[in-house]
Amino acid sequence: MKISLNSQDKSRFAELLQVKEHNICAAEIYIEYLNNHYNDIAFAKDENDYYKRFLTCLEIDEKDKDFLTINKTTKIEKITKLDPKDYESDSYYKLIKNLKGRDGDIQFLTLKYNAYEGFVFDELEIGQNYSEHTPLGYFEKDFVYPAIIKDERIWMSIIPHEINTMKDHIKRAHGNVLVLGLGLGYYLFHILEKKEVKSVDVVEFDKNIISLFNKHLINLFPHKEKINIIYDDAINYLANNQKQFDYVFSDIWHNVGDGEGLYLRIKANESKYPNTTFDYWIETSILSMLRRQTITVIEEVLNGSKENDYLKAKNENDKIINKIYFYLKDKDFKSFEDIIELLSEQSLKEMAKHLY
Repeated sequence: MKISLNSQDKSRFAELLQVKEHNICAAEIYIEYLNNHYNDIAFAKDENDYYKRFLTCLEIDEKDKDFLTINKTTKIEKITKLDPKDYESDSYYKLIKNLKGRDGDIQFLTLKYNAYEGFVFDELEIGQNYSEHTPLGYFEKDFVYPAIIKDERIWMSIIPHEINTMKDHIKRAHGNVLVLGLGLGYYLFHILEKKEVKSVDVVEFDKNIISLFNKHLINLFPHKEKINIIYDDAINYLANNQKQFDYVFSDIWHNVGDGEGLYLRIKANESKYPNTTFDYWIETSILSMLRRQTITVIEEVLNGSKENDYLKAKNENDKIINKIYFYLKDKDFKSFEDIIELLSEQSLKEMAKHLY
């Protein structure tokens, strides 16, 4: 990989590195809050008051110089009071909010966000120089939602984040659709309502989820004659299936941490379906992680790293970084603009097709 930056471009790249660090620091603040302090706020007069209480429970000084720079980049101060009616009016939420049952090690029940409990309610927002803002919100009263518990952990749930991050994918579904991952059927339910959707094949690897769905949910669904559920591993199915689809939606991960590797493996199969539109749940967040890793590779090369440094990996993150290096090995970056273009969403999507 050849990177030729003049002094001005190096300065601009240094600013990009700083934005990346601010994004990471902000993510750590949110993780600390969501893991250990999500119920610390019992009341707030308004969103600004909530923000101040948010900082207090994390013992962060609002005027701290380092925090001010992080906040300027990532807009931590932007916290949203949500209206429960926006979610309680959802037709699928209303249909299953009181449904309960058990099948093997899976339990169908309701959970809740307590009043003033903070949570992430939508996809990452990407700003200037690829800054990242995490949408944090709260309700002023308790909010009940349906969920599946498996092995003592939340496996799936119909929460504001799920509803908000599915909206655009539901709008884009059309024709003969392949859905990777059944879950609670939220996405499936809504696309079945669309006249533009002719049929839906759903690939699910968990027999208990399929059993629970068939026993408790499928008879509640509109146009269930369109549904064909396939027991298989999603990536194995894509690699070996001969059927063509108009649209494929993938949702087989819980978060970016377990999703990036799966996302890249599915992207590697896109070429088998030249006339198909592929869509991915929380793709913006996954691409943000891929962007951070790409910036890391560029920084390392600028600091003298060579090919031998990318031959071994201790974990999945290292594997992906190594794959990024070898994908970019023969590329020539002559300016900061070349780097910015590489980090664009479209460029990262194209790179993702070739890493696995």
